[in-house]
Amino acid sequence: MNKKLIWINLIIALLLVVAYIFNSYIINDPMMFDLPYIIKESRLEYLAVIFAFAALFSYLISSLNFKKLNFKAKFLRVFPVTNGLVLLFFAYLSASDFLKIQKVISQREYEYLQQAEKGIKNDKVILEYAGGLSVLTQDSQTIHHIDSIRKKYGITYRNTGCIIDPIDNKAQNKYAEIVTLYLEKRNGKNWQDNMQKEIDQLKQPHGE
Repeated sequence: MNKKLIWINLIIALLLVVAYIFNSYIINDPMMFDLPYIIKESRLEYLAVIFAFAALFSYLISSLNFKKLNFKAKFLRVFPVTNGLVLLFFAYLSASDFLKIQKVISQREYEYLQQAEKGIKNDKVILEYAGGLSVLTQDSQTIHHIDSIRKKYGITYRNTGCIIDPIDNKAQNKYAEIVTLYLEKRNGKNWQDNMQKEIDQLKQPHGE
């Protein structure tokens, strides 16, 4: 009987470890799934503290005089119940955080959809990129001509800075799908290569 209870304790403890790490992943969703990184960021030392408190609580309960069982038998019964309650708590947290994040993503997607429709209507699609501070190597006249070429293709680039928001990036996927189809229909296939050729020719020193 004790052997069976030990196995139950081990299984529930393992499930608790998985639930704890998974909750850390959900909190950082939608990040790329990288197990070593997720484990590192989950701070397993906190889980060790949780196990310690669960063991202490189970120890105190098992010390009480109830049922005609020895301490070991009572502890092997109380400890998995305690861990099971903690497991349910982490499952609830994961579900709650997941729903909150999905709600935020849906709201951002709607905002980007509105932005895409506005850009297409005005024939001025904004393409955002994260690149920190821009270092301008061309003179103002060349920069003006480059902007004119981009406007001819119906686009404007906007630097969002060096901060990358995974939620915002995921929401931008819908925006990218819509404007990519529009720009290809507007400018034809390989329009980006054609635009870049025009810009490269503009950057070449005169006389070449």
